[in-house]
Amino acid sequence: MSVNIYIDSCGSNLIGAVADGTRLLEYRIEKQNQAVTIGSIYRGRVENVLQGMQAAFVNVGLERNGYLSAEDMLMDRSELEGKVEIPSILDLKVGDEIMVQAVKDPAGTKGVRLTTNISFAGRYVVYMPTIDFVGVSRKITDEKTRESLMETAKALKPKKAGIIIRTAALEATKRELHHEIKYLTKKFEGITKLYKTSKAPYCVHEEGHLAFRMIRDVYGAHIDKFIVSDEDTYKKIRDYASKADKELKGKLQLYDKKTDMFRYYGLEADVETLIDNKVNLESGAYLIIDKTEALTVIDVNTGGYTGKDSLEETVFETNLLAAEEISRQLRLRNISGIIIVDFIDMVDPEHRRKLLEVLKEALDKDRERCNVVGMTGLGLVEITRKKRRRESVSMMLKSCPYCQGTGQIQSNDYTVMRIRTELLDLFADGYDNAVIDLNAEIADYILTKNLLKKDLEKIYKNKRVYLIPHKTYHQHVFHIKGDNNKAMVVSDKAILLY
Repeated sequence: MSVNIYIDSCGSNLIGAVADGTRLLEYRIEKQNQAVTIGSIYRGRVENVLQGMQAAFVNVGLERNGYLSAEDMLMDRSELEGKVEIPSILDLKVGDEIMVQAVKDPAGTKGVRLTTNISFAGRYVVYMPTIDFVGVSRKITDEKTRESLMETAKALKPKKAGIIIRTAALEATKRELHHEIKYLTKKFEGITKLYKTSKAPYCVHEEGHLAFRMIRDVYGAHIDKFIVSDEDTYKKIRDYASKADKELKGKLQLYDKKTDMFRYYGLEADVETLIDNKVNLESGAYLIIDKTEALTVIDVNTGGYTGKDSLEETVFETNLLAAEEISRQLRLRNISGIIIVDFIDMVDPEHRRKLLEVLKEALDKDRERCNVVGMTGLGLVEITRKKRRRESVSMMLKSCPYCQGTGQIQSNDYTVMRIRTELLDLFADGYDNAVIDLNAEIADYILTKNLLKKDLEKIYKNKRVYLIPHKTYHQHVFHIKGDNNKAMVVSDKAILLY
């Protein structure tokens, strides 16, 4: 199986995915025209200082003030092995203007989380202009390799700045490391100049396009193809690759099929499972994933799997399969914070030990930091996963108006994505016209947001699409009919979309 990266432009959304064959490994979805918060740098103004909480609230120009803890006024202490003291929040005063960087998306009533430790992640290194430090990723475990990379980092590190070597550096030459550090240094110099001439609140640096963040964070020698559906994005990546990465240029492909990308490559089924709290395993066993305000709970069940030997062996095999799938689901859904897993009870202590070992090995593949706290007396396994970006399903679901917010239904954007997929298939089959019966709110959303028009103008010229709104339809329900009659007569309630 080949491991590929997919970038798809779908209406108002931008989607990035990583898949091994038809098995989805990662999935990211975000608004195309919405500013990316994580990694952005601001000239912020301190609005409030709370001594009792050792925190400050900083106006960075977003909807809510950002939250700056005293602990975030220095680099991650786990990297520095506790060798530095936490500064006092009283070092700040109301009205102070400071440079801060967003490290966690807003959630609920909470604003973005901020830090004064500025850092830039390249493909091979993390550059920290505000702290003098050298480190190597914990995922590089070989001591000789770590020592060699540490020496290289010390030799290349600018004065009074910090460098952390990433795992991708194992594929890089010393020259490539030097080139990236030099590039990131100049990048910060430019941001500093803009910061000095700006007035708070002001964004002095915004994280780039999803495709380039995936090149930075995901792309490597293990990637076989980088497939992009949007021609403009494809050209930008091609231009970048021509100058900086000849190997990437050879793997880059423009998706030019008429059907939906994820359906064509057999990934649609995996995408649809992300909005379901039940995850089936190949053996017949399954997981139930439930989200609460404070944590995520995952329950493991044998389901239809009966095994071949003893009950203990059946349970053990089910738990091992579940451990692998749980690590995949955490990445796919971007589940973070506290996770409690209720594995099926096992009597054999050796099986319990082996299960934790397999779970830890699976979680080591995750780019976000994961920690298996251990197994409780009740057989529950506690996991923590670093929280930064919102979960993938938050863009695919919304609070349900039919049950006063106690449940969720498909979001408008996800329903439009499904309509687009069916529409692409219908026209690919040779139809000239399409009539879509759908919920009135979704029809209004498509019209007011001018969705689907780009596809119709670009790909399906001389086609006609009619929308027929229905107030009685639930929001996720729609029906599409195709017709080749040029003089087709439609309902007087129909709205010509294009």
